[in-house]
Amino acid sequence: MHSRNSAAACLLAPLLWLVLVPEASAAALRAETLKAWERYVGWADARVERELADPDRFLWQEYLPQADRAEITERLRSGRVVVRRMSGVVPAGVKLEVPDGAVHHWWGSILVPDVSLAPLLRFVKDYDHHAGRFVEVEQARLLARNGETYQFFLRLRRTKAPITVYYNTEQECTYRSYGPKLASSRSVALRIAELENPGTPREREKSSDDDRGFLWRMVTWWRFKQTPRGVLVECESASLSRNIPGWLRFIPGAIGYLESVPRESIENTLTSIRKYAGAD
Repeated sequence: MHSRNSAAACLLAPLLWLVLVPEASAAALRAETLKAWERYVGWADARVERELADPDRFLWQEYLPQADRAEITERLRSGRVVVRRMSGVVPAGVKLEVPDGAVHHWWGSILVPDVSLAPLLRFVKDYDHHAGRFVEVEQARLLARNGETYQFFLRLRRTKAPITVYYNTEQECTYRSYGPKLASSRSVALRIAELENPGTPREREKSSDDDRGFLWRMVTWWRFKQTPRGVLVECESASLSRNIPGWLRFIPGAIGYLESVPRESIENTLTSIRKYAGAD
């Protein structure tokens, strides 16, 4: 028992250091890191546009081999969330290096049963009421609207013990319709500010030069398809963070711990849509 506790302490000590001493673990966003991220998003945008322009397919899962599609369909019909790590965005033969950074790209899907596309879209566009509906959203409000482009504020709380991080974000999402049964959107975080001392009189927003680098940039692509069973929702999210610090690579399980948050964020978001989208 003593050795087991000692092993746990060895695992948690560096993580606790990362949390309790934020100024010692600050990571500045470099121009080279941002340039690599922008190249990656450009490739991802181009791929999404090619797929959305295909008259015979719409959802990303429809581009998968038949066996994969059948497995995903079965899981979705049983009410589960399907999540996969995205690959193949970087063109063949190109090696992308992200100096001092890491790109996290995940795709997820869920079936929202017994609802049609129009009311589901009203739900996701109701930014004033996202708090309380979405697990990570503590505060939300619509800032501006221009046609089908929405700007909104979200205060996010992302947690996986022992680390909890709060952000003030401003995001912009543009929706497109492809008829009564198909829609897509692209959301980009215009501003992300990690909070220090959240919920206290000493709360302040950190800059990208003194935050811990858990979330520097984020782009999300959505696809919605009405089916006889309900609406299939796909969420594809790419985010930029600091890379895994060298000292953390030697801690068993720590890399998996840090990389799990983007995946769980998609799972939480899709589960919330399934739970609340039919409530209006």
